[in-house]
Amino acid sequence: MAVKNRKIKCKYFLKGVPASPGIAISKVFKLKGESIRIDPTILKDSSVDDEVEKFVKAVERSKSELKSLQSKVAHRVGQENAKIFDVHQLLLEDSVIIEETINAITKENRSAEFAFYNVMQKYEDTLNGSTADHFQNRTSDLRDVKRRVIRHIQGDRTDHLNQLSGSAVIVTNDLTPSDAVMLDRRKVFGFATDLGGRTSHAAIMARSMEVPAVVGLRRVFALVQEGDRIIIDGSEGKVLVQPDEKTIKHYRQLQEKYYDTNRKLEEVRNLKSLTLDGKEIELSANLEFTDEVESVKSHGAKGVGLYRTDYIYLAKKELPTEEEQFQEYRKIVKKIAPDSVIIRTMDLGGDKLPESFLIPPQENPFLGWRAIRISLERKDIFNTQLRAILRVGAVGNVKILLPMISGLDEIHECKKLIESAKSELQKEGIKYDPNIEIGAIIEVPSAALLADRIAREVDFLSIGTNDLVQYLLAVDRGNERIAYLYQHLHPAVLRMIKQIIVAGHQEGVWVGMCGEMASDPLATLILIGMDLDEFSVSPIAVPEIKKMIRSTEYREAARIAKKVLQFERPSEVERFMTKIVRKKFKDLI
Repeated sequence: MAVKNRKIKCKYFLKGVPASPGIAISKVFKLKGESIRIDPTILKDSSVDDEVEKFVKAVERSKSELKSLQSKVAHRVGQENAKIFDVHQLLLEDSVIIEETINAITKENRSAEFAFYNVMQKYEDTLNGSTADHFQNRTSDLRDVKRRVIRHIQGDRTDHLNQLSGSAVIVTNDLTPSDAVMLDRRKVFGFATDLGGRTSHAAIMARSMEVPAVVGLRRVFALVQEGDRIIIDGSEGKVLVQPDEKTIKHYRQLQEKYYDTNRKLEEVRNLKSLTLDGKEIELSANLEFTDEVESVKSHGAKGVGLYRTDYIYLAKKELPTEEEQFQEYRKIVKKIAPDSVIIRTMDLGGDKLPESFLIPPQENPFLGWRAIRISLERKDIFNTQLRAILRVGAVGNVKILLPMISGLDEIHECKKLIESAKSELQKEGIKYDPNIEIGAIIEVPSAALLADRIAREVDFLSIGTNDLVQYLLAVDRGNERIAYLYQHLHPAVLRMIKQIIVAGHQEGVWVGMCGEMASDPLATLILIGMDLDEFSVSPIAVPEIKKMIRSTEYREAARIAKKVLQFERPSEVERFMTKIVRKKFKDLI
């Protein structure tokens, strides 16, 4: 799907966050947010007690409703996904929110809905001041709870999704978790929202229900009209409004390819990733949430090459305990066994910091206090995570991966802390893996240039191309004005990748890749030819990459890589590889 040979024509083309893979083509159903009518009337003193009772009963009804909803979700998409409503239950039990609301009723003589609305809106406005995904996710939770309680205060039981009579793509400003649960897979082909991120509860639910979704589009609700034709590409994060017939035909072909790939999963899922001349290449998957484990296995990945642990820190206000982390990791490790799970230590910072990390705004957070820099400063937090990882190493095949390494001092310090955590567990008589393997992500140019030295200190290297490309080319990948400069097929990037692989092999360690580049069919043959040992890709990309590996001779790929490394411009590389891939893999691309 990555190779395009025609211009897309539509009224509006929007790029958002790919939340749930797949392609949906249908008409628009605009899901308007519930209009909350608030009565600002000042109550008589004699009515205050009744109003407090009304509020308390509404909260209790909301709790009961949520329990019923959790049961329904657990039945439909599993107990793990039902846990997303735990946050809502906690909000309904928050003593500060309850007290502030009751105080507004009793001391200001406000109606229950007015008091509760203002209390919740205050917290919502605070979180809206942040652009980080996890704060936006909490905003969605607040909004959902606010609407639910006020609906019960006012005695309104309207289910606005009942207005959907036929099949459609839902377009809304924000799809709350409660809305996501009510999606009827027979009618709802996909959804697009202005708000939200990939870690939002609604996005997690969409992936579990296998509904294509794109979020974070900012203005899609304002641009579309009820009944407009719309295409949702949940794999690429693209939305096309009012496309022409040729574009629709093109996307129907992509849609059929997507379905066809899924239908053919059984053919490749249990086959090894072997080239035609017998070279085995490890093909594993990137994973972030527990609900993605089944996708890893069903798509035929051999283990997890990158388990992102950040969500555990962002899911709630308090830092996760050692036991909470151990249990979360254990679920994944046991399901993936006997294959390995490479656990990346927390890669917080940039646009991801939990509410418990109270630090002043950073002028350039992506080059600031983040990832391993946080871990080495907050050794208490790092030690808790290391202990949990070491413990789960006794349960299955686990490796540690250190992010944002820029030099040898960080590696040495991390290894000391790992040994210290081992000593603690040994003294406490707790089982752990004493021989756990340690790897480093090479995503900073300084680490790339020192790859040979770093390789002497670790058991493996993993190339993180997402950050490596932006740091090497001095391109902010989130800046739309210069997005065209972010090119992982840039000759400088390719030469650096080759240098890292050679350096690792010379020191006797294997080298993998966990960035988006590993999922790009245009890069696959180049990376095989450069002698990359492992590809770690999104689960949905596994079948395509596996088929490419199994349809290629290593010797041929080596010749292609040698040729590509002679090019001077990204456009030359792209043209050359597009021609080869189209000719060689007509049925895949």
